[in-house]
Amino acid sequence: SIGTAHWIHAIRYNMNMTMIMHDNGIYGLTKNQASPTSPQGMTSNTTPFGSQLEPMNPVSVTLGIRNVSFVAQAVDWIPELLHDIIAEAYHHKGFSFVRVLQRCPEFMPDRYDEWVQDPDRMLLLHHQDGLQLSPGVSSVYHRQEEHDPANKNRAREIASVNDPIPVGVLYRDPEVPCYEDLRKPDRLYTPDIVESVLEKEFDKFTINPAG
Repeated sequence: SIGTAHWIHAIRYNMNMTMIMHDNGIYGLTKNQASPTSPQGMTSNTTPFGSQLEPMNPVSVTLGIRNVSFVAQAVDWIPELLHDIIAEAYHHKGFSFVRVLQRCPEFMPDRYDEWVQDPDRMLLLHHQDGLQLSPGVSSVYHRQEEHDPANKNRAREIASVNDPIPVGVLYRDPEVPCYEDLRKPDRLYTPDIVESVLEKEFDKFTINPAG
């Protein structure tokens, strides 16, 4: 929940930056407090009787914001794809949102053990114009889908599924303009132009001696 306002508006403005959301389902630095993505029923210092709310899905939320241009999801136990997804996000022109599902070694070390131990509960997304899977990764993770990241409706369907966990680039639209480009002046103000404008202003205060 910290920084939500900045996250939402940065997506809407499509700022040229990459955001990596480290999602371990808990507030670890504040010592075992429930977070918006904590699983329902999880006990913590702030929810001793179990979290009553269903967890928020940051990927689905992001896909619902106007001007979204890049959304991906990675996991910490497939480092090769984690690297490739972050690289794709970095090279995208616009706001890149990457959610990384990871384990808190102190308070939730076994959060994703079921998925780590069963590769068939992972859904790897690939496309000829996007993320490519290496033979090594494909030999372990057989459950795959050739997903066109330009298909937002399918991206939303994939994002809504928690089991299997989807990994890859869900959505990408390189045609969405960045806010800083929309605000860019049409004319490039070189030092010579700036000087001439200033001189013109200074000329208004010129005093002509009487003849």
